[in-house]
Amino acid sequence: MAEKLNISKSTLGHYEQGVSMPPYPLLISIADFFHIPTDYLLGRSTCTMEYSCMVDTFYDKLTFGDMMNNINALSTEYRKTLVEMVEIMKKASK
Repeated sequence: MAEKLNISKSTLGHYEQGVSMPPYPLLISIADFFHIPTDYLLGRSTCTMEYSCMVDTFYDKLTFGDMMNNINALSTEYRKTLVEMVEIMKKASK
């Protein structure tokens, strides 16, 4: 990974151990390397899906972003029901 990012192994080790933080341009390169958003690396989000995926088709003509907006518009009660339904489907698919 250090070679791909054009940094030394010791520098990478410092980033991994939290001794130092990578500069912003390198942070973007690290996120790109793992195909995850920078907010995930910074601990600002638990979502590992790249933001660019929000324009990918979720189903039919709906994108992931469309679905996120639809879910966001639901009441708390309906969101809870949706989460429960997804959990049931995940268990059934195993």
